[in-house]
Amino acid sequence: MSAASKKRGKNPAPDSLIPLAARAEAAVFWPVWLRQRLAVPGLVGAMVAAMFLLAVWVAAGGWRAGALRTEIVGEALFFALSLGLIMELAALIPRSAQDDLEVLARELTIDDALRKRLHAALVRYPAGDVAVNAGIGAALGAVHVALTGPGWSGLTADPVAALLAIGTVALWAMMVQTGSLLVENARLFASLGRTAVRVEVLAPDRLRPFATVALRPMLLVMVLLAAYPLMLLGSDGFGATAAIGPVATTLLALAAVWVPLRGLAGRIREARALRLCQLDAAIAAGLQTADAQGAPADPQRLEALFALRARVRAAPSLPIGLGGIGRGVAYLALPVATWGGKGFAEALLNRLF
Repeated sequence: MSAASKKRGKNPAPDSLIPLAARAEAAVFWPVWLRQRLAVPGLVGAMVAAMFLLAVWVAAGGWRAGALRTEIVGEALFFALSLGLIMELAALIPRSAQDDLEVLARELTIDDALRKRLHAALVRYPAGDVAVNAGIGAALGAVHVALTGPGWSGLTADPVAALLAIGTVALWAMMVQTGSLLVENARLFASLGRTAVRVEVLAPDRLRPFATVALRPMLLVMVLLAAYPLMLLGSDGFGATAAIGPVATTLLALAAVWVPLRGLAGRIREARALRLCQLDAAIAAGLQTADAQGAPADPQRLEALFALRARVRAAPSLPIGLGGIGRGVAYLALPVATWGGKGFAEALLNRLF
């Protein structure tokens, strides 16, 4: 460690961070690499969405009147939007996490060399792991196709259904790849919060990037969930198998939100308990010091200690208040409620009429 790092109060690298920093030597996650190559914002996602819509239009014979049924249009729009947006967000979220790490630089207790390696690791993932996760996602997508619609056996005679099945497999593959990287990045921030950050109970705003890292993946989840009602256009009702995608996406959101805050929450609780013990000791010492009439020798100081203890006890356990968490949960639940409400209403109307 350099003398400058010691002067700034930097500590040796915690053991938990060393394997996480090893990703700095891996290849750049391919959506991030692609986004860097095509510098125009949104171009990658727009190209993916346009190509999928064009393929479905050609397969359905869109030039013939009545060839594009409502359900085909809805499903094509769903997969086009979902694939296009996940391609963009798979690059945006890890790069934004790098910005959050830079904002935290002054609060970290690690040296600059390790911080730079962690910064690079946030957008990198071993190619072998990416391939394995893509394969797992594709397998889950194949199972999803087998459980819904005509299954794989009924796709040979229907090119539109085959394209939609390919869209399902591709979306699952992208979700598992991207979700795995987001969870790894969440583990990185969890380790930072647990072992390598300065915690001041009464100044949680300095650690707000931890909350930003936790809540930003909700953007990806909300986008995917909000697109699900498109699949119900022209459908006959609400089936249980249609809930597979939303449930999996919501579970990913909960993991990505909680994991990066887990380590920091423990550190804040420990720091608050220590600070309360110190204040209790100071208050006890002040109460023992009394004048001839039995009153505290320094009542103003004692009153200030009581007020400070009340502030420490009321301090939040996370760098984001319950109001912010509540808004995030509400934003996450809104698309689910919209999607589920539409399906429930259709099922109820079908039963009544």
